[in-house]
Amino acid sequence: MDLPGVDERRDLAPGGAESRPDVGSAMTGLFGRDSLYLVFWFLQVVMAALATPLATRLLGAPEFGVWSAANAVMQVLVVLCGCGLQVAVQKWHEDHGPDAARRLISLSVAVAVAATALAHLTGPLWSGPLGFGDYEGAVRLAVLWAGSSAGTAAVLALLRSQDRLAGFSGVSLLQSVGAELCSLAALVVLAPTAESFVVGRLVAQLLALALGLGMTRLRLLRPADLSLARGALVFGLPLVPAMLGSFVLGAADRFLIQAELGETAVAHYAVAYNIAALPMLVLSVLNSVWLPRFFAVGAGPEGDAVITASRDALYRLLAPVMVGLTVVSPLLLRLWAPPSFGQDDLLLVTAVVVVSAASYTAGLSATRALLAAARTRMIAVSAAVASVANVLLNLWWIPVFGILGAALATAAAYAVQHLLLLLPTRGRPFSRGSAGLAQTAAGIGLALLTVLLPTGTIGMLLRAVLGLACLGWFAAAYRWIRSAHSGSAHSGSAHSEGTQ
Repeated sequence: MDLPGVDERRDLAPGGAESRPDVGSAMTGLFGRDSLYLVFWFLQVVMAALATPLATRLLGAPEFGVWSAANAVMQVLVVLCGCGLQVAVQKWHEDHGPDAARRLISLSVAVAVAATALAHLTGPLWSGPLGFGDYEGAVRLAVLWAGSSAGTAAVLALLRSQDRLAGFSGVSLLQSVGAELCSLAALVVLAPTAESFVVGRLVAQLLALALGLGMTRLRLLRPADLSLARGALVFGLPLVPAMLGSFVLGAADRFLIQAELGETAVAHYAVAYNIAALPMLVLSVLNSVWLPRFFAVGAGPEGDAVITASRDALYRLLAPVMVGLTVVSPLLLRLWAPPSFGQDDLLLVTAVVVVSAASYTAGLSATRALLAAARTRMIAVSAAVASVANVLLNLWWIPVFGILGAALATAAAYAVQHLLLLLPTRGRPFSRGSAGLAQTAAGIGLALLTVLLPTGTIGMLLRAVLGLACLGWFAAAYRWIRSAHSGSAHSGSAHSEGTQ
Protein backbone atom coordinates (compact mmCIF):
# COMPACT_ATOMS: atom_id res chain seq x y z
CA MET A 1 0.00 0.00 0.00
CA ASP A 2 1.38 3.41 -0.96
CA LEU A 3 1.73 6.06 1.67
CA PRO A 4 -0.52 9.11 1.25
CA GLY A 5 1.45 12.04 0.03
CA VAL A 6 4.35 9.84 -1.19
CA ASP A 7 5.14 9.69 -4.90
CA GLU A 8 3.94 6.34 -6.29
CA ARG A 9 7.26 6.08 -8.18
CA ARG A 10 9.04 6.00 -4.87
CA ASP A 11 11.91 3.85 -6.22
CA LEU A 12 12.85 6.62 -8.64
CA ALA A 13 14.50 9.93 -7.88
CA PRO A 14 12.90 13.06 -9.35
CA GLY A 15 13.60 13.14 -13.04
CA GLY A 16 13.64 9.37 -13.55
CA ALA A 17 16.33 6.74 -13.50
CA GLU A 18 18.44 8.46 -16.09
CA SER A 19 18.99 11.39 -13.69
CA ARG A 20 20.42 9.21 -10.92
CA PRO A 21 24.11 9.43 -10.18
CA ASP A 22 26.18 6.29 -10.76
CA VAL A 23 27.90 4.50 -7.89
CA GLY A 24 31.22 6.26 -8.44
CA SER A 25 29.81 9.79 -8.43
CA ALA A 26 27.53 9.00 -5.48
CA MET A 27 30.45 7.63 -3.45
CA THR A 28 32.58 10.63 -4.38
CA GLY A 29 29.83 12.85 -3.01
CA LEU A 30 29.37 10.76 0.14
CA PHE A 31 33.06 10.88 1.01
CA GLY A 32 33.64 14.32 -0.51
CA ARG A 33 31.35 17.30 -0.03
CA ASP A 34 29.11 15.42 2.40
CA SER A 35 32.12 15.09 4.69
CA LEU A 36 32.03 18.86 5.21
CA TYR A 37 28.58 18.55 6.81
CA LEU A 38 29.91 15.78 9.01
CA VAL A 39 32.72 18.05 10.19
CA PHE A 40 30.24 20.55 11.62
CA TRP A 41 28.20 17.80 13.25
CA PHE A 42 31.41 16.31 14.61
CA LEU A 43 32.26 19.60 16.27
CA GLN A 44 29.50 18.77 18.74
CA VAL A 45 31.40 15.62 19.68
CA VAL A 46 34.71 17.49 19.92
CA MET A 47 33.25 20.24 22.08
CA ALA A 48 31.60 17.69 24.36
CA ALA A 49 34.94 15.91 24.67
CA LEU A 50 36.72 19.15 25.54
CA ALA A 51 34.03 20.24 27.99
CA THR A 52 33.71 16.90 29.80
CA PRO A 53 36.95 17.16 31.84
CA LEU A 54 35.86 20.59 33.10
CA ALA A 55 32.28 19.49 33.71
CA THR A 56 33.22 16.37 35.69
CA ARG A 57 35.49 18.42 37.93
CA LEU A 58 33.11 21.35 38.41
CA LEU A 59 30.04 19.19 38.97
CA GLY A 60 31.48 16.21 40.82
CA ALA A 61 30.23 12.65 40.42
CA PRO A 62 26.70 13.03 41.97
CA GLU A 63 25.76 16.18 40.02
CA PHE A 64 27.33 14.76 36.84
CA GLY A 65 25.15 11.69 37.37
CA VAL A 66 22.05 13.92 37.61
CA TRP A 67 23.13 15.70 34.42
CA SER A 68 23.62 12.37 32.62
CA ALA A 69 20.15 11.19 33.64
CA ALA A 70 18.56 14.52 32.62
CA ASN A 71 20.37 14.30 29.30
CA ALA A 72 18.91 10.83 28.81
CA VAL A 73 15.41 12.23 29.40
CA MET A 74 16.10 14.90 26.81
CA GLN A 75 17.11 12.25 24.28
CA VAL A 76 13.81 10.44 24.77
CA LEU A 77 11.70 13.58 24.54
CA VAL A 78 13.47 14.95 21.47
CA VAL A 79 12.37 11.81 19.63
CA LEU A 80 8.77 12.20 20.79
CA CYS A 81 8.76 15.90 19.93
CA GLY A 82 10.22 15.25 16.49
CA CYS A 83 7.85 12.44 15.39
CA GLY A 84 10.36 11.43 12.72
CA LEU A 85 9.52 14.52 10.69
CA GLN A 86 13.16 15.56 10.23
CA VAL A 87 13.62 12.48 8.03
CA ALA A 88 10.32 13.15 6.27
CA VAL A 89 11.52 16.68 5.46
CA GLN A 90 14.49 15.25 3.57
CA LYS A 91 12.49 12.63 1.68
CA TRP A 92 9.74 15.09 0.75
CA HIS A 93 12.36 17.57 -0.44
CA GLU A 94 13.65 14.96 -2.90
CA ASP A 95 10.22 13.64 -3.94
CA HIS A 96 8.11 16.82 -3.94
CA GLY A 97 10.47 19.78 -3.89
CA PRO A 98 11.52 22.55 -1.47
CA ASP A 99 8.08 24.12 -1.04
CA ALA A 100 6.61 20.90 0.40
CA ALA A 101 9.65 20.51 2.66
CA ARG A 102 9.29 24.07 4.01
CA ARG A 103 5.65 23.39 4.85
CA LEU A 104 6.75 20.31 6.77
CA ILE A 105 9.00 22.56 8.85
CA SER A 106 5.84 24.33 10.05
CA LEU A 107 4.32 20.97 10.91
CA SER A 108 7.50 19.95 12.75
CA VAL A 109 7.50 23.10 14.90
CA ALA A 110 3.80 22.75 15.73
CA VAL A 111 4.21 19.10 16.72
CA ALA A 112 7.29 19.92 18.82
CA VAL A 113 5.45 22.67 20.71
CA ALA A 114 2.45 20.42 21.41
CA ALA A 115 4.62 17.51 22.56
CA THR A 116 6.73 19.77 24.80
CA ALA A 117 3.62 21.18 26.45
CA LEU A 118 2.29 17.65 27.08
CA ALA A 119 5.59 16.48 28.57
CA HIS A 120 5.72 19.56 30.80
CA LEU A 121 2.16 19.11 32.09
CA THR A 122 2.72 15.42 32.86
CA GLY A 123 6.22 15.95 34.33
CA PRO A 124 5.15 15.46 37.98
CA LEU A 125 3.77 12.02 37.02
CA TRP A 126 6.92 10.55 35.43
CA SER A 127 9.81 12.39 37.12
CA GLY A 128 9.43 10.51 40.42
CA PRO A 129 9.42 6.96 38.99
CA LEU A 130 12.53 7.83 36.94
CA GLY A 131 14.41 8.69 40.12
CA PHE A 132 14.39 12.51 39.89
CA GLY A 133 12.01 13.13 42.74
CA ASP A 134 10.11 16.39 42.18
CA TYR A 135 9.66 17.75 38.67
CA GLU A 136 12.06 20.64 38.88
CA GLY A 137 15.62 21.69 38.20
CA ALA A 138 17.59 19.93 35.46
CA VAL A 139 14.86 17.55 34.37
CA ARG A 140 12.30 20.35 33.95
CA LEU A 141 14.68 22.37 31.79
CA ALA A 142 15.54 19.23 29.81
CA VAL A 143 11.93 19.13 28.58
CA LEU A 144 12.24 22.60 27.03
CA TRP A 145 15.68 21.70 25.67
CA ALA A 146 14.19 18.64 23.94
CA GLY A 147 11.39 20.60 22.25
CA SER A 148 13.71 23.25 20.84
CA SER A 149 16.18 20.55 19.72
CA ALA A 150 13.45 18.75 17.78
CA GLY A 151 12.59 21.92 15.87
CA THR A 152 16.25 22.58 15.16
CA ALA A 153 16.73 19.03 13.84
CA ALA A 154 14.01 19.57 11.23
CA VAL A 155 15.56 22.89 10.19
CA LEU A 156 19.01 21.34 9.85
CA ALA A 157 17.54 18.51 7.77
CA LEU A 158 16.12 21.03 5.28
CA LEU A 159 19.34 23.05 5.15
CA ARG A 160 21.23 19.84 4.40
CA SER A 161 18.79 18.83 1.65
CA GLN A 162 19.16 22.29 0.10
CA ASP A 163 22.95 21.91 0.32
CA ARG A 164 23.27 25.22 2.20
CA LEU A 165 26.57 24.56 3.91
CA ALA A 166 26.97 28.06 5.36
CA GLY A 167 23.52 28.10 6.97
CA PHE A 168 23.89 24.52 8.19
CA SER A 169 27.26 25.27 9.76
CA GLY A 170 25.99 28.43 11.48
CA VAL A 171 23.07 26.67 13.17
CA SER A 172 25.16 23.59 13.97
CA LEU A 173 27.98 25.60 15.52
CA LEU A 174 25.56 27.57 17.67
CA GLN A 175 23.90 24.45 19.09
CA SER A 176 27.26 22.71 19.66
CA VAL A 177 30.13 25.09 20.32
CA GLY A 178 27.79 27.77 21.62
CA ALA A 179 25.96 25.30 23.87
CA GLU A 180 29.13 23.97 25.47
CA LEU A 181 30.51 27.45 26.12
CA CYS A 182 27.20 28.64 27.58
CA SER A 183 26.95 25.55 29.81
CA LEU A 184 30.44 25.95 31.22
CA ALA A 185 29.87 29.67 31.75
CA ALA A 186 26.64 28.88 33.62
CA LEU A 187 28.53 26.54 35.96
CA VAL A 188 30.91 29.36 36.85
CA VAL A 189 28.48 32.28 36.92
CA LEU A 190 25.35 30.63 38.35
CA ALA A 191 26.23 27.50 40.32
CA PRO A 192 28.12 24.19 39.79
CA THR A 193 24.90 22.18 39.39
CA ALA A 194 23.28 20.04 36.73
CA GLU A 195 20.48 22.61 36.47
CA SER A 196 22.93 25.37 35.51
CA PHE A 197 24.57 23.06 32.98
CA VAL A 198 21.22 22.50 31.24
CA VAL A 199 20.41 26.24 31.33
CA GLY A 200 23.41 26.96 29.11
CA ARG A 201 22.38 24.34 26.58
CA LEU A 202 18.79 25.53 26.51
CA VAL A 203 19.76 29.14 25.80
CA ALA A 204 22.06 28.14 22.95
CA GLN A 205 19.48 25.74 21.49
CA LEU A 206 16.75 28.39 21.42
CA LEU A 207 19.09 30.79 19.62
CA ALA A 208 20.01 28.07 17.10
CA LEU A 209 16.33 27.38 16.44
CA ALA A 210 15.57 31.05 15.89
CA LEU A 211 18.50 31.39 13.49
CA GLY A 212 17.49 28.28 11.54
CA LEU A 213 13.86 29.29 11.18
CA GLY A 214 14.96 32.65 9.83
CA MET A 215 17.04 30.89 7.15
CA THR A 216 14.52 28.33 5.95
CA ARG A 217 11.65 30.71 5.08
CA LEU A 218 9.11 28.18 6.30
CA ARG A 219 5.70 28.04 4.65
CA LEU A 220 2.54 27.71 6.71
CA LEU A 221 0.37 24.65 6.23
CA ARG A 222 -2.90 25.18 4.32
CA PRO A 223 -6.07 23.07 4.30
CA ALA A 224 -4.93 21.80 0.91
CA ASP A 225 -1.80 20.40 2.56
CA LEU A 226 -3.71 17.86 4.65
CA SER A 227 -2.55 14.93 2.51
CA LEU A 228 1.00 16.26 2.66
CA ALA A 229 0.93 16.36 6.46
CA ARG A 230 -0.78 12.98 6.71
CA GLY A 231 1.74 11.34 4.40
CA ALA A 232 4.67 12.80 6.32
CA LEU A 233 3.25 11.58 9.64
CA VAL A 234 2.53 8.11 8.24
CA PHE A 235 6.15 7.99 7.10
CA GLY A 236 7.65 9.59 10.21
CA LEU A 237 5.65 8.18 13.12
CA PRO A 238 6.99 4.61 12.81
CA LEU A 239 10.42 6.14 13.21
CA VAL A 240 9.46 7.28 16.73
CA PRO A 241 9.50 3.75 18.23
CA ALA A 242 12.57 3.05 16.09
CA MET A 243 14.40 6.08 17.51
CA LEU A 244 13.16 5.32 21.02
CA GLY A 245 14.47 1.82 20.56
CA SER A 246 17.81 3.31 19.60
CA PHE A 247 17.68 5.43 22.74
CA VAL A 248 16.95 2.40 24.89
CA LEU A 249 19.91 0.66 23.27
CA GLY A 250 22.16 3.64 23.94
CA ALA A 251 20.93 5.32 27.12
CA ALA A 252 18.29 3.40 29.09
CA ASP A 253 21.05 1.51 30.87
CA ARG A 254 21.76 4.72 32.81
CA PHE A 255 18.32 4.53 34.45
CA LEU A 256 18.80 0.85 35.26
CA ILE A 257 22.29 1.46 36.66
CA GLN A 258 20.94 4.35 38.72
CA ALA A 259 18.21 2.15 40.17
CA GLU A 260 20.58 -0.76 40.93
CA LEU A 261 23.95 0.85 41.71
CA GLY A 262 23.31 4.58 42.35
CA GLU A 263 24.24 7.92 40.80
CA THR A 264 28.01 7.52 41.22
CA ALA A 265 27.97 4.34 39.13
CA VAL A 266 25.94 6.21 36.49
CA ALA A 267 28.64 8.88 36.36
CA HIS A 268 31.40 6.28 35.96
CA TYR A 269 29.52 4.43 33.22
CA ALA A 270 28.58 7.69 31.46
CA VAL A 271 32.22 8.76 31.17
CA ALA A 272 33.24 5.40 29.67
CA TYR A 273 30.20 5.26 27.39
CA ASN A 274 30.64 8.82 26.13
CA ILE A 275 34.13 7.91 24.92
CA ALA A 276 33.22 4.48 23.58
CA ALA A 277 30.08 5.60 21.74
CA LEU A 278 31.93 8.19 19.64
CA PRO A 279 32.05 5.92 16.54
CA MET A 280 28.31 5.18 16.78
CA LEU A 281 27.53 8.85 17.31
CA VAL A 282 29.54 9.80 14.23
CA LEU A 283 27.88 7.02 12.22
CA SER A 284 24.44 8.21 13.30
CA VAL A 285 25.26 11.76 12.25
CA LEU A 286 26.78 10.51 9.00
CA ASN A 287 23.57 8.61 8.28
CA SER A 288 21.56 11.84 8.64
CA VAL A 289 24.01 13.72 6.43
CA TRP A 290 23.91 11.01 3.76
CA LEU A 291 20.14 10.45 3.59
CA PRO A 292 19.36 13.10 0.92
CA ARG A 293 21.85 11.47 -1.44
CA PHE A 294 20.37 8.00 -0.87
CA PHE A 295 16.86 9.37 -1.35
CA ALA A 296 17.99 10.90 -4.66
CA VAL A 297 19.52 7.62 -5.89
CA GLY A 298 16.38 5.66 -5.04
CA ALA A 299 15.61 2.15 -3.81
CA GLY A 300 16.34 0.17 -6.98
CA PRO A 301 19.51 -1.63 -8.11
CA GLU A 302 21.45 1.64 -8.22
CA GLY A 303 20.50 2.35 -4.63
CA ASP A 304 21.55 -1.14 -3.54
CA ALA A 305 24.90 -0.67 -5.26
CA VAL A 306 25.55 2.63 -3.49
CA ILE A 307 24.47 1.22 -0.11
CA THR A 308 26.77 -1.79 -0.56
CA ALA A 309 29.74 0.33 -1.61
CA SER A 310 29.25 2.79 1.24
CA ARG A 311 28.88 -0.03 3.78
CA ASP A 312 32.11 -1.66 2.63
CA ALA A 313 33.89 1.70 2.79
CA LEU A 314 32.67 2.26 6.35
CA TYR A 315 33.86 -1.21 7.33
CA ARG A 316 37.35 -0.34 6.10
CA LEU A 317 37.34 2.87 8.12
CA LEU A 318 35.78 1.34 11.21
CA ALA A 319 38.60 -1.13 11.94
CA PRO A 320 41.30 1.52 12.64
CA VAL A 321 38.77 3.62 14.54
CA MET A 322 37.85 0.79 16.92
CA VAL A 323 41.45 -0.24 17.54
CA GLY A 324 42.70 3.34 17.85
CA LEU A 325 39.97 4.42 20.25
CA THR A 326 40.38 1.45 22.57
CA VAL A 327 44.17 1.72 22.61
CA VAL A 328 44.10 5.39 23.67
CA SER A 329 41.06 5.06 25.95
CA PRO A 330 43.19 5.20 29.17
CA LEU A 331 44.57 8.55 28.03
CA LEU A 332 41.08 9.86 27.27
CA LEU A 333 39.69 8.58 30.56
CA ARG A 334 42.40 10.41 32.49
CA LEU A 335 41.61 13.60 30.61
CA TRP A 336 37.85 13.29 30.98
CA ALA A 337 37.55 12.35 34.62
CA PRO A 338 39.46 12.66 37.94
CA PRO A 339 41.09 9.60 39.56
CA SER A 340 38.03 9.05 41.77
CA PHE A 341 36.23 7.69 38.69
CA GLY A 342 38.57 4.65 38.65
CA GLN A 343 39.72 5.06 35.03
CA ASP A 344 41.54 1.73 34.62
CA ASP A 345 38.49 -0.18 35.85
CA LEU A 346 36.55 1.28 32.89
CA LEU A 347 38.84 -0.04 30.12
CA LEU A 348 36.93 -3.24 29.41
CA VAL A 349 33.60 -1.39 29.59
CA THR A 350 34.90 1.08 27.02
CA ALA A 351 36.20 -1.63 24.69
CA VAL A 352 32.95 -3.62 24.71
CA VAL A 353 30.90 -0.57 23.79
CA VAL A 354 33.39 0.49 21.10
CA VAL A 355 33.15 -2.83 19.20
CA SER A 356 29.34 -2.53 19.22
CA ALA A 357 29.87 -0.06 16.36
CA ALA A 358 30.38 -2.99 13.96
CA SER A 359 26.80 -4.24 14.31
CA TYR A 360 25.57 -0.64 14.36
CA THR A 361 27.26 0.05 11.00
CA ALA A 362 25.71 -2.98 9.37
CA GLY A 363 22.28 -2.12 10.74
CA LEU A 364 22.43 1.42 9.36
CA SER A 365 23.08 0.10 5.84
CA ALA A 366 19.86 -1.91 5.95
CA THR A 367 18.05 1.04 7.53
CA ARG A 368 19.00 3.34 4.63
CA ALA A 369 17.58 0.83 2.15
CA LEU A 370 14.30 0.59 4.07
CA LEU A 371 14.01 4.38 4.38
CA ALA A 372 14.55 4.85 0.65
CA ALA A 373 11.68 2.43 0.04
CA ALA A 374 9.50 4.12 2.72
CA ARG A 375 9.35 0.88 4.76
CA THR A 376 9.68 2.61 8.11
CA ARG A 377 7.55 0.10 10.01
CA MET A 378 10.19 -2.60 9.55
CA ILE A 379 12.74 -0.29 11.13
CA ALA A 380 10.42 0.27 14.10
CA VAL A 381 9.89 -3.46 14.70
CA SER A 382 13.61 -4.26 14.74
CA ALA A 383 14.38 -1.40 17.11
CA ALA A 384 11.53 -2.34 19.46
CA VAL A 385 12.59 -5.98 19.74
CA ALA A 386 16.26 -5.07 20.23
CA SER A 387 15.42 -2.49 22.90
CA VAL A 388 13.33 -5.01 24.86
CA ALA A 389 16.23 -7.45 24.65
CA ASN A 390 18.55 -4.70 25.90
CA VAL A 391 16.41 -3.94 28.95
CA LEU A 392 16.04 -7.61 29.85
CA LEU A 393 19.77 -8.23 29.51
CA ASN A 394 20.54 -5.14 31.61
CA LEU A 395 18.20 -6.33 34.36
CA TRP A 396 19.95 -9.69 34.30
CA TRP A 397 23.60 -8.65 33.89
CA ILE A 398 23.95 -5.41 35.88
CA PRO A 399 23.42 -7.16 39.26
CA VAL A 400 25.94 -9.84 38.17
CA PHE A 401 28.66 -7.86 36.34
CA GLY A 402 28.00 -4.27 37.43
CA ILE A 403 28.40 -1.59 34.77
CA LEU A 404 30.24 -4.09 32.53
CA GLY A 405 26.93 -5.93 32.31
CA ALA A 406 25.34 -2.82 30.79
CA ALA A 407 28.11 -2.65 28.17
CA LEU A 408 27.68 -6.33 27.29
CA ALA A 409 23.91 -5.86 27.01
CA THR A 410 24.46 -2.96 24.60
CA ALA A 411 26.71 -5.04 22.34
CA ALA A 412 24.31 -7.99 22.33
CA ALA A 413 21.27 -5.82 21.60
CA TYR A 414 22.90 -4.11 18.61
CA ALA A 415 23.73 -7.55 17.20
CA VAL A 416 20.07 -8.56 17.59
CA GLN A 417 18.92 -5.40 15.82
CA HIS A 418 21.30 -6.01 12.93
CA LEU A 419 20.01 -9.55 12.43
CA LEU A 420 16.39 -8.36 12.45
CA LEU A 421 17.11 -5.62 9.90
CA LEU A 422 18.68 -8.18 7.58
CA LEU A 423 15.45 -10.23 7.43
CA PRO A 424 13.47 -7.85 5.16
CA THR A 425 16.59 -7.13 3.07
CA ARG A 426 17.95 -10.68 2.73
CA GLY A 427 19.22 -11.46 -0.71
CA ARG A 428 20.19 -7.83 -1.35
CA PRO A 429 23.91 -7.17 -2.05
CA PHE A 430 24.49 -5.29 1.23
CA SER A 431 23.23 -8.27 3.28
CA ARG A 432 26.24 -10.37 2.26
CA GLY A 433 29.78 -10.45 3.58
CA SER A 434 32.75 -8.60 2.12
CA ALA A 435 36.48 -8.06 2.49
CA GLY A 436 35.68 -4.95 4.52
CA LEU A 437 33.66 -7.06 6.94
CA ALA A 438 36.63 -9.40 7.47
CA GLN A 439 38.79 -6.37 8.23
CA THR A 440 36.25 -5.14 10.75
CA ALA A 441 36.12 -8.57 12.42
CA ALA A 442 39.90 -8.45 12.83
CA GLY A 443 39.53 -4.92 14.23
CA ILE A 444 37.10 -6.18 16.87
CA GLY A 445 39.60 -8.77 18.07
CA LEU A 446 42.45 -6.28 18.21
CA ALA A 447 40.32 -3.69 19.99
CA LEU A 448 39.43 -6.13 22.77
CA LEU A 449 43.05 -7.24 23.12
CA THR A 450 44.23 -3.66 23.72
CA VAL A 451 42.68 -3.88 27.19
CA LEU A 452 45.65 -6.07 28.14
CA LEU A 453 48.20 -3.38 27.33
CA PRO A 454 49.81 -1.75 30.40
CA THR A 455 48.72 1.68 31.63
CA GLY A 456 51.92 2.78 33.33
CA THR A 457 54.24 5.42 31.91
CA ILE A 458 55.82 3.07 29.35
CA GLY A 459 52.42 1.62 28.54
CA MET A 460 50.94 5.05 27.93
CA LEU A 461 53.78 5.93 25.55
CA LEU A 462 53.23 2.66 23.70
CA ARG A 463 49.49 3.36 23.49
CA ALA A 464 50.14 6.86 22.12
CA VAL A 465 52.39 5.45 19.39
CA LEU A 466 49.83 2.78 18.47
CA GLY A 467 47.11 5.42 18.42
CA LEU A 468 49.10 7.47 15.90
CA ALA A 469 49.63 4.33 13.82
CA CYS A 470 45.87 3.75 13.76
CA LEU A 471 45.39 7.35 12.64
CA GLY A 472 47.72 6.66 9.71
CA TRP A 473 45.84 3.43 8.99
CA PHE A 474 42.57 5.39 8.88
CA ALA A 475 44.05 8.05 6.56
CA ALA A 476 45.36 5.37 4.18
CA ALA A 477 41.96 3.64 4.10
CA TYR A 478 40.19 6.94 3.40
CA ARG A 479 42.59 7.78 0.57
CA TRP A 480 42.03 4.34 -0.93
CA ILE A 481 38.25 4.84 -0.86
CA ARG A 482 38.49 8.27 -2.46
CA SER A 483 40.86 7.17 -5.22
CA ALA A 484 38.98 3.94 -6.01
CA HIS A 485 35.61 5.63 -6.43
CA SER A 486 36.80 8.87 -8.00
CA GLY A 487 38.18 6.77 -10.85
CA SER A 488 34.86 5.01 -11.36
CA ALA A 489 33.04 8.33 -11.17
CA HIS A 490 35.18 9.78 -13.97
CA SER A 491 34.67 6.71 -16.14
CA GLY A 492 30.94 6.83 -15.50
CA SER A 493 30.82 10.50 -16.45
CA ALA A 494 32.78 9.84 -19.65
CA HIS A 495 30.45 6.98 -20.56
CA SER A 496 27.43 9.23 -19.96
CA GLU A 497 28.85 11.93 -22.21
CA GLY A 498 29.63 9.38 -24.91
CA THR A 499 26.05 8.15 -25.00
CA GLN A 500 24.44 11.56 -25.30
